[in-house]
Amino acid sequence: MAPKKKGAKEPELKKKKGGKKDPNLANKPMEMPISEEIREFYHIQIRDLEDRLARYQRKWDELAMQEKLFRQEFEQLANNKKEIVAFLKRTLNQRVDEIADLNEQLQSLQLAKEIEKDAFEAQLAQVRHEFQETKDQLTTENIILGGKLAALEEFRLQKEELMQKFMSLEDQLRKQENEYKDYVHNLEKKSVLDKDRLRKEIIQRVNMVATEFRKVATSQMWDTTKRAITENNAVTLQLAKITRQGTQLLAENEQLRGHQDDLCKQLELLENSQKLMARKNRGHQKVILMLTEKCREQQQGMAEAERLRVLLGQLEQDLLKQQQDNQALRNERDQLNLQLERRQAEGQRLQQQLSKEQEVRASLETALAQATSFLQDIVQMQPNKEDGDFDVMFQLQRKEMLQQLLLMLGSAVVSSPQMAEALHRESQPCGLPSEG
Repeated sequence: MAPKKKGAKEPELKKKKGGKKDPNLANKPMEMPISEEIREFYHIQIRDLEDRLARYQRKWDELAMQEKLFRQEFEQLANNKKEIVAFLKRTLNQRVDEIADLNEQLQSLQLAKEIEKDAFEAQLAQVRHEFQETKDQLTTENIILGGKLAALEEFRLQKEELMQKFMSLEDQLRKQENEYKDYVHNLEKKSVLDKDRLRKEIIQRVNMVATEFRKVATSQMWDTTKRAITENNAVTLQLAKITRQGTQLLAENEQLRGHQDDLCKQLELLENSQKLMARKNRGHQKVILMLTEKCREQQQGMAEAERLRVLLGQLEQDLLKQQQDNQALRNERDQLNLQLERRQAEGQRLQQQLSKEQEVRASLETALAQATSFLQDIVQMQPNKEDGDFDVMFQLQRKEMLQQLLLMLGSAVVSSPQMAEALHRESQPCGLPSEG
């Protein structure tokens, strides 16, 4: 409104000054006629300014629409940022809770692992100690059993040798007994036959002697008797010899029977020893089975210890995997924090850009308000009725106000890069045409 007052006061002052110099000058028409070119130039300039004003209005509408869209986009981005920040916070809290749970589980697993490790190590040491003791005991018992087994094998060999000797002696005894029976039978048969033969011979010889005794005289009786006595003595000696042989055979038979009784007693002793060794062998077999069972149990204990060692290795691998997952979650949390910082920086940048746009908009609104005021002043300005439609001062004042409006709009638009570019494209300098 200030330019309007200034423009309105200047003609009045000039008129007053002119009135003081020449009171009749106000009633005279102007002697400086306005040419048609200047009038056309003013009309063209006015139309150009009106076109510029319309373009500025359209540009202002476009900027208002862009500002509205930008505000909506900014609000959408702000909402998205809030949602993203809330989601990231929820995710971060969830991941923090998961990390805390995993840390608690990790600590509990580590504690359980340490406890189980100590228990397993103690159990393994105890199992190793028991295994070593059992191994030493079994080694000692194996040595003892090896010695006993060697003695048993030697006894078995001796038993087999004795049994072979006993069988051979039994065969020899049966053979000798059969031979003795045959020999006694032959001797008895021979003795009977000899006795019968001798009896027959004696009878025959007695008959012969009796016959000869009858035949021979007394001289021959003595020779015959002597020969008969000699033969009788020989037969008696032979019978005594046969009797001695029979007695000797009977003594040998008794001796063989006594030897057979001794062999039977030895056989009974050997059978008793065999039964005793069989009982001892069964006892040793039971001990061997018991030791085998203990060895199997020790092997099962070692297999269980190996399984526990493998399970401990798997637990250590699971712990390492959980630590790696924990590290991955930490890295992901760091990445989310970096993304959050980037989003916050982007939001601050957008906030600053929005503040700048709001400042530019405020400056544009101020410039448009001033331009509207200038245009209203220009529209409300009326030429002096005394001077007619060709008042030069009015036209100059109007041109000056339009130039001020143009400068105001230019200074307002230059503050915004987009408006400056549009002004650079649209603004064209308008000068007064040269006269003549």
